[in-house]
Amino acid sequence: MRRGFLHWTSLLIACAFITGCLLNSVHPITTAPQTKPDSAHAIIVIGVGLEAAWPFTEFPLVLDEYSADKQGITGTCFHYNRIEITRPSSPAKVVYLVYEVPANIYVYSARNANATLASSTMGRAFVAPPGATVYFGDYVFVGNATVEFRRNIGAARSGAQSVLPRESVLKFAEPTTVAHAPGLLCTP
Repeated sequence: MRRGFLHWTSLLIACAFITGCLLNSVHPITTAPQTKPDSAHAIIVIGVGLEAAWPFTEFPLVLDEYSADKQGITGTCFHYNRIEITRPSSPAKVVYLVYEVPANIYVYSARNANATLASSTMGRAFVAPPGATVYFGDYVFVGNATVEFRRNIGAARSGAQSVLPRESVLKFAEPTTVAHAPGLLCTP
């Protein structure tokens, strides 16, 4: 009896640590919400495209929530907010994806190690202000393990229009500078 209890307790503890990184308050939007985001959330639009074939099965893009106060990623093993995008690996035009996120700063993740963001003054971090609907930009894989950052708000408005709240006006997100943001390491 005691052995069974210890086994189940160990299993529950392991599951808590392993799945903890799966708790995420970022949600994709696939149908237009009836209202604008509340004062604790923002709606963001991100474009993702591939001009060259990605050498793996799927092209991943991750943006982590960042705390300016802590100067680091906000995640823990129990709760880790991030925008995760996965696209097929073959070349494709930019697709615009929409997310409801906790209002904060989002930074190009260290988890994108196989796809270095090309030298640019923009594209690394953006502010998602409370109650706003903002466009970060387009992340386009151009080959050579390089992602270029671009912005085309007209294409973003057109591409995301059907899933944005009716009364919202899509504006550029404000870029920001962040200190080094190492990736979140979650181990039991």
